[in-house]
Amino acid sequence: MSIRILGVALFVIAALYTRQAGTYAVTFGDVLGPTVFPVILGIPMMVLSASLVVFPSGQVEWPAPQRIGRQLAALAVLVGYTITLEPLGFPLATFLLIALIGIVLGGEIWRALLLGAIVAPALWALFDQVLGLPLDFLGDLFVAD
Repeated sequence: MSIRILGVALFVIAALYTRQAGTYAVTFGDVLGPTVFPVILGIPMMVLSASLVVFPSGQVEWPAPQRIGRQLAALAVLVGYTITLEPLGFPLATFLLIALIGIVLGGEIWRALLLGAIVAPALWALFDQVLGLPLDFLGDLFVAD
């Protein structure tokens, strides 16, 4: 039964992911736009997750409650990242993401903060300056109206 529940959950996530991909609208860049990649991932994920519902096999061993807690904390950090990306801007939101994920996964706090402080601006420079994919350096909270 656990495999079928997982299959249904993955199907719903894939369907929402694929549906949301259709809402992206960018007036510059690639001719196909940003919709293609999520659809390429979403449709096979829906097919494969449906196969888990129709043809379940094997047994699922659920992890210990402590591991589930860490997974839920990591999921909360990822959801928080999507919420804070626009208001805080890419570098600050990504710094928080990297640092918090490092802490959730059991890393030392100072190392997680150092890694976030190095990787976040480097990723912004790579995407924005090198690859030419514009990302807000400062988010909406820092812009005067």
